[in-house]
Amino acid sequence: MSAIIEPCESRTNTTPEFPMGWFSVARSHELQVGEAKRVQAFDRELALYRTRSGKPQIQDAFCPHLGAHMGVNGRVVGETLRCPFHGWRFDAEGACVEIPYCDEIPERARVRTWHCEEANGEVYIWFHPQGLAPKWPLPELRELGDPQWTPPRYAEFEVPAHIQDIAENSCDPVHFQYVHGQQDVPPSEVTVDEDGRHLHLHLDAKNAAVPNKLHSLVESPGLATVRTSYGPGAEMVVYNSAQPIDRNRTLLRWTLTVRREIEDLAGDEVMNGIIAGIQDDYPIWANKVHKHKPIFCREDKTLVLYRKWVRQFYVDVRELA
Repeated sequence: MSAIIEPCESRTNTTPEFPMGWFSVARSHELQVGEAKRVQAFDRELALYRTRSGKPQIQDAFCPHLGAHMGVNGRVVGETLRCPFHGWRFDAEGACVEIPYCDEIPERARVRTWHCEEANGEVYIWFHPQGLAPKWPLPELRELGDPQWTPPRYAEFEVPAHIQDIAENSCDPVHFQYVHGQQDVPPSEVTVDEDGRHLHLHLDAKNAAVPNKLHSLVESPGLATVRTSYGPGAEMVVYNSAQPIDRNRTLLRWTLTVRREIEDLAGDEVMNGIIAGIQDDYPIWANKVHKHKPIFCREDKTLVLYRKWVRQFYVDVRELA
């Protein structure tokens, strides 16, 4: 008797859980003092707000009283967030500090608070599936604020793919030929720092329409900085920070800047070209499945290296098998 044909992978495929690390949840200028807003990340509803002293805070969204979403019409009062339903107030540690109609506050009246920091013009959350504290600091984008570089340009894209699959492009030089239309596969090298923390892609696109050399520094599946040189003084930086909305959707935030020397000559063109280039990747990401056990060929060394490197960001690596 013949074996039963298995269901299509589009019906059975699963993606990994969320990796640990720093992830962007907003641009700094999008969160004003005294403002509270809704954020969707890690398949969770979160409340993001900026206290009166200017510090951003992130907490689980739903009030433990009757479940109102505190990121929707919640009100900042000093350094606390007030629920819009019955006025319960929660401090930066997540503890309820006031019930306006009751003097006694239940001990269990608290919400989960997430570690939050601000840098590079963005607000970040530290995510660890076991709730552990940050294991490494946020990177600093040194070009921001440097007078030799232009003010940043911003772009955002919601991609229907898991964050790991998007980051994998950083170690896939072959796709530059077949997805982005380059004449050939650019000579490239992928390396990992001695301590194993950072991954580097060096690529020499000398046969591209605009010849360039590229260095991509991948901090984690959620953070990467791509520095491209077109010649002396002709450089561009693309900083990619990601927000995993759920296991199948990721919001990418790009920050782009170029050297002042090429600002008027070609700066807009190269930045617009990079922004437009994601349209090449989008159909692939939107229609692929995540292969837990991909069949690699002998020349897929860079992809094999990436799959080994990315394991460090997962608590249970058995899920990646």
